[in-house]
Amino acid sequence: MSVKYRLYRNNISNTGTHRKWYARAVVSRTVGIDEIAARIQDGCTVKRSDVLAVLCELSEAVRDELLAGNRVVLPGLGSFKVGLASAPADTPDEWTPARHLRGAHIVFRPETADSYASGRRSRSPKALRGLEVEELPRYDKGGRPKDAGRR
Repeated sequence: MSVKYRLYRNNISNTGTHRKWYARAVVSRTVGIDEIAARIQDGCTVKRSDVLAVLCELSEAVRDELLAGNRVVLPGLGSFKVGLASAPADTPDEWTPARHLRGAHIVFRPETADSYASGRRSRSPKALRGLEVEELPRYDKGGRPKDAGRR
């Protein structure tokens, strides 16, 4: 199994990378909680229904902790916290949530491997160790794969 990608051209003209090509990961399919529970059941002695109950409660517990302003750490995966988007104010006294708070989002920070030998922290998430990538077929101007029809 591998992560598929397609090459895209940067068409934004006011950047230093205008007309350069980049890879973007392409999602193969969406996996839901039922499939995750089934995979966990296959890897241990816990039944799927028990796994589903735990996963549902996990999402509720994580939500509650985020709403309380806490960071949630899931070992082997990463951490979650709330991030805010706000407009600036000239002084602290002028800043009010009603006028300046624009929204909230969840910030995910993947767990990374610590390299004590180099004294530096790796930017590569532990969960992506062993990642393999594969380019999807390129398309012609008509939207067909370039190798279509070739045998």
